[in-house]
Amino acid sequence: MNPLVALFVNLLFGFYYLLGNLGSSIIVVTLLIRLALLPLVLPSLKSGRKMQELQPELKRLQDKYGKNKTALATAQMELYKKKGVNPLSGCLPNILQIVVLMLFFSAFNMVSGYVDGRVNAETINGQLIAPFKIQEDFRFSDHFLGVKLSETPTKMVKNGMSINLLLPLVLLLGSAYLQHWTAKRMLPASAPKDTAYTKQTPGEGDDMMAAMRTQSTYMMPMMTLFIGLNFSIGILIYWFVNSLTIAGQQLIMAKSEAKK
Repeated sequence: MNPLVALFVNLLFGFYYLLGNLGSSIIVVTLLIRLALLPLVLPSLKSGRKMQELQPELKRLQDKYGKNKTALATAQMELYKKKGVNPLSGCLPNILQIVVLMLFFSAFNMVSGYVDGRVNAETINGQLIAPFKIQEDFRFSDHFLGVKLSETPTKMVKNGMSINLLLPLVLLLGSAYLQHWTAKRMLPASAPKDTAYTKQTPGEGDDMMAAMRTQSTYMMPMMTLFIGLNFSIGILIYWFVNSLTIAGQQLIMAKSEAKK
């Protein structure tokens, strides 16, 4: 097994022993993950703030070069280099989120599989450090706020458990909204105008940055809604807390920058 997956399994079990609840364990582990990733994500957040500050200069370049997108792109790259800004740095947080989600998904599936009997104690113990190994009399529960964390919204509907859909719906809609909100906050004020500008030059292709903005602002939240319907509620808790933490980091950084 991947050492990082084993690490997440140990964290989930460790905080379960401490808190007595898998849902609470997921929340704490998610916060620890965000804290661990902060040194890697912080430069991207700072770069995003710098991009917003450069908007007046970028707008002047756009006015200067008109529809000559080749000259405009060259001038923009020179400006980014001069100011020490990487316009693609915003991709790093999204890539990290996907990688960590896959690792956490594997870890949670192993933990919930033990509860459902799909994974035996011997397999789990093979991943756990000595203090966390399962004893014969150990009883594990994956219920949280009235729902089973290994269930998915789709299965709940099929099984006639619609009355319990409130929590997964809140988690799904909340995650999608927070992703949209955080992506929109990173957009420059001129973003809508920039998108309109790229449509005026179809022969030269759409601006890659404009396409990436659209994907991060609208496509990712929509994908969260549709894909999340088949995610277990435990994963939805992770996704919601992760999105909430990112929003909080943005607010803290914005207030910090405003005080300077």
